[in-house]
Amino acid sequence: QPTPAQTQDGAQKSEEKRSDDKPSDAKKRYKELSERAKKGDQTVDFRAMRLAFFETPEYNPLTGMIDNRALNAALGQGDYAGAVKTAEAVLEKNFVDLNAHMVAYIAHRETKNEEKAKYHRDIAEGLLNSIKATGDGKSPETAFEVISISEEYAMFRALGVRAIKQSLVQEKGHSYDAVVVVDPRTNQQTTYYFNVDKPFSAYGRK
Repeated sequence: QPTPAQTQDGAQKSEEKRSDDKPSDAKKRYKELSERAKKGDQTVDFRAMRLAFFETPEYNPLTGMIDNRALNAALGQGDYAGAVKTAEAVLEKNFVDLNAHMVAYIAHRETKNEEKAKYHRDIAEGLLNSIKATGDGKSPETAFEVISISEEYAMFRALGVRAIKQSLVQEKGHSYDAVVVVDPRTNQQTTYYFNVDKPFSAYGRK
C-alpha cells in the first residue's frame, strides 16, 4: 500500500500531465464532474474536480477567504436562511468550495431539512477526503495539499480546532503553511502542514 507521500507524488505527476490543458478543457472537465456530484454521484473523483476548477479562469486564490467570512458571519448570527442563501451563491460560482457545503449542511441540519443537509454533508465529506488522501498533515513531506487557503480553515472546522499561529515554510522547492491549532476541548496544540504551491502559483495568474 502506498504511503501518503507516494500517493501525493503520484497525484502530482498526474497533475503535471494535465499542466498543458487549455482553460476550456479544464472548464469542461470541471463541469462534467460537478454535474455528476450535483446529482448525488458519490463515485465522482472529488480531487479531480477540485483540480479541474483550479485550472479554470474562474479560480481566484483570494475569493475563498472573502466568501468564508461571509459564510461564518451568517452562521454565527444564527441566520440559517441567510447562511443557506450565501452558501448557494458561493457554490453557484465555485461548487468545490468546501466551507460553503459545510455551512449549508449545518444550516439545513438546524432547520430540520434532512435531505438537503445530507446532500451537502456527502459532498463536503467527499471533498474533505480528497484532501486527506494527499497526506496526514503532520510534516512537510506528508502535508495536506490544498488549492486554496480557505480549504485549510474548512479542515480546521471539520477537526473542531482553532488556528492560533501560522508561518510559511520553504523546503525543497515547495511552500508550506505550518499552522498551529488548539483543540478547545482539551487545550492541546498541534501543528498541521499544508502544501500551498497551487494557491501561491495562482497569485500572478491572469
